[in-house]
Amino acid sequence: MPRNANRVQQTDTQEIPQQPLTYSPPTTFVSLPTGGKFYPPEHPLHGKDSVEIKQMTTREEEILTNQSLIKQGLLTDRLIQSVLLDKEINPESLFIGDKNAILVALRIDGYGPEYNISVPCPSCNEVNNKEVDLSALGIKGVDDTIETTENGTFVVNLPRSGAKIELRLLTGLDEKKIAETNKKTKKYGLERPIATQYSHMIASVNGNGDQSIISGFAANLPAFDSRIIRNEYKKINPDVDMSFDFQCDECGHDQGMEVPITANFFWVE
Repeated sequence: MPRNANRVQQTDTQEIPQQPLTYSPPTTFVSLPTGGKFYPPEHPLHGKDSVEIKQMTTREEEILTNQSLIKQGLLTDRLIQSVLLDKEINPESLFIGDKNAILVALRIDGYGPEYNISVPCPSCNEVNNKEVDLSALGIKGVDDTIETTENGTFVVNLPRSGAKIELRLLTGLDEKKIAETNKKTKKYGLERPIATQYSHMIASVNGNGDQSIISGFAANLPAFDSRIIRNEYKKINPDVDMSFDFQCDECGHDQGMEVPITANFFWVE
């Protein structure tokens, strides 16, 4: 038999390697703290109380280790964009509470609900290592005592300035703009993070929605009114309830605290 014929015969008798199996990650529905109530009618999540996401894979782990995304502050948006089934949803358009709910759900699905944190005791300053069960976290809704407008804003009367303002919920895009403004003004020693945040939170002052009026008002608020705004925003902001009961292992001090979301939130050894 010719050498070439023998070579062909050997090839024909070899087993054909099997194609690698593909994995389709399961999906889950995440309850939205806002219930979809405050998105405009044209938004994909308007009136929807949940959003469907796929569970994390190595593709998402690669996003989490992308140093360029981390430096640019784009990591969480890219991560959420990767897992959303509805690609019409822009992660930047999500309200902060809804983003947090998605991130917590991803952490639980990807690495389990156990989250190990190091917390200094407010009383003795001893660092405590605690484990928080993320699956036990609840949802904070909107306080029903706050007046809501048809535009999805919240009316607050400020006692010292006598102003009637409308507050609106912050989105991921608002957070990005606030961070960019603070970065620019810091170069010139003009950083005013509180006033900058208020200029995005306030939708109108005494019925006037002009941004220059709002910015000027936010920059000269009485401290008493500033505290009112912070407290009222906590009441109106639907979010994941990140509180947990802390008890110091050293001195026994006991109080409620907020679960810190650190750079290790998505990493488990």
